Amino acid sequence: MIQPQAELFDLYRAGLKTAADMMKASLESAERVQNQQLAAIRTALDQQTKSAGELGRAKTLDELLAFQTRLAGAQFERAISFWGELAQIAAENQSKAIGQIQEQARNWLNEAAEGSSAGVRNSSKQERKSA
Repeated sequence: MIQPQAELFDLYRAGLKTAADMMKASLESAERVQNQQLAAIRTALDQQTKSAGELGRAKTLDELLAFQTRLAGAQFERAISFWGELAQIAAENQSKAIGQIQEQARNWLNEAAEGSSAGVRNSSKQERKSA
């Protein structure tokens, strides 16, 4: 029969592996979010340069108002796109985390099933020896 210390050691090791896997997924998620933010900043800088050029070409109040309307619409679209991408990243992270937890639970159940069947085999061997 497997000693309780060995089972506890295996369980502890599996828990540490799960924690390390979750930390890796979390760090990868943070990297994706930062890359997305950097891309959004670059886009905003490019748009700012274009907007400044357009603003310099406006000659009338109507042209300025039309420019402002286009600019507001473009900014709103970028903001919605940014938040949509953040929501998508969050959903992917949750999906990964749930998958890792399910995998770990399956591993624990398989190990527990193997341990109990090994224990049953060992105890039936001992019963045969004593009989």
